[in-house]
Amino acid sequence: MEDRFTTGFVSGVLGGIVSFIISFGSFSLGLNTLVWADFMGTFIMDKKPEGFIEMLFFIGVQFAFLGILGAIFAFIIPHISSKYIAFKGAMYGATIWFVLLSLPNLFQDPIIEEIIFKTVVFNLLSAFFWGLALGMILKRMGSRIDN
Repeated sequence: MEDRFTTGFVSGVLGGIVSFIISFGSFSLGLNTLVWADFMGTFIMDKKPEGFIEMLFFIGVQFAFLGILGAIFAFIIPHISSKYIAFKGAMYGATIWFVLLSLPNLFQDPIIEEIIFKTVVFNLLSAFFWGLALGMILKRMGSRIDN
């Protein structure tokens, strides 16, 4: 793809599949108490999604958000080089995780109940592997990312 925004957006969405599998997989196994769609619903509606339709909607919101974050990363890369892009993507994902989990505390808004440690860990893994996939997919999709 020649368009940096579109390439980044698509890479972010495709990387979101990895995040989705980790998030919902760990939730299904009882290793996680919140999925990223819960965070999206909480940030937007001030409550976790209830029911299938709301959860489906916020899964879509999550993928759109990850696409936008992917596009932002695609615009950052020319300024920091695409060397070791997968590692840089993983660090970008971990940074997004930190920022999103810190926002409610930063603004003193207890919209998300106390998050237990295993949820924190699995959400970090989800964000880390999203970023890793983002970098790998972006490298694969954009033959000349440094332009």
